[in-house]
Amino acid sequence: MTSLATTLQGKRSAVLRSGRSAQEVLAVGRQAGWRLVDLELTGPTDKAAFLDLCANAFDLPDWFGHNWDALADCLDDIQDEPGVLVAFAGAEHLSAPDREVIRDIFDERVDLGPNPFVVVAATGT
Repeated sequence: MTSLATTLQGKRSAVLRSGRSAQEVLAVGRQAGWRLVDLELTGPTDKAAFLDLCANAFDLPDWFGHNWDALADCLDDIQDEPGVLVAFAGAEHLSAPDREVIRDIFDERVDLGPNPFVVVAATGT
């Protein structure tokens, strides 16, 4: 967990993998004072259910269109201080094409700035 703590302290954006649970990842973010987003899938799901989870977890605006482009646009607008930490667990419950799109959206958001945005692929609870 040292690399995550170092990333948060350095206020750097990143997409990371961790063998830790989503709750352990969030605990590190809590200690650092970051905005926490828990995206933990516990069973088979589809695009619509994932987008609903994102709408709730990120507290997206009412106008969120529940599609991939709208998710990307809404994530671009999230600029919390000192940063946003997303614990993403259970990706294996999504289809391979959906996982690829989600990875692309998160990669693009991480590169956006100016405030740090960190996504950690964690294990389930």
